[in-house]
Amino acid sequence: MKLTSRAFTMLCLSLVICSGCKKDEARHYDLLPPDPEDVTSTATITVNYDNSGGPTANEGSPKVIDGDLDSKFLNNYNAAMYMQLGFNKAQCVTTYTLTSANDAPTRDPKNWTITASNDGENWVTLDTQTDQAFAARRETKTYEFENGTAYTYYRMNVTANGGSTLFQLAEWRVIAIPLLDQ
Repeated sequence: MKLTSRAFTMLCLSLVICSGCKKDEARHYDLLPPDPEDVTSTATITVNYDNSGGPTANEGSPKVIDGDLDSKFLNNYNAAMYMQLGFNKAQCVTTYTLTSANDAPTRDPKNWTITASNDGENWVTLDTQTDQAFAARRETKTYEFENGTAYTYYRMNVTANGGSTLFQLAEWRVIAIPLLDQ
């Protein structure tokens, strides 16, 4: 009788433990932060100074966001130049990458600011970099900054390059953190 009582107790204990283990219940991951996402391809690029052949030229401004490290945006450098990404849906960007182009390091961006806006008129500075240099051609560098606001426009204001009369950049990518309330 002692064995039967012990077996009955074990059976009851097993039922209690297994009753909370239903396989058909969905798991909830609400506590995990959303994964960062490269949202560059959802943006439209505009610049205030484009390649002399225009945006459709072989080295026109769309090349800076085409995902191809072997293409580049090349233009005459002007200290007031900027590249702007416009989104249909505001994005919370916290990281960006820049990839140097194939030749002439003196054409690379050296100093710049990243600004953001929701109306295209009022801009907030999110990041400033000075005295930056690429150690190699087609090198990708990553920059992170604090930001908890989704913006419709992000602008890279290139205030200095490596000293050339030309500017070049293979890629500018932006990484966003999806906001939970969007």
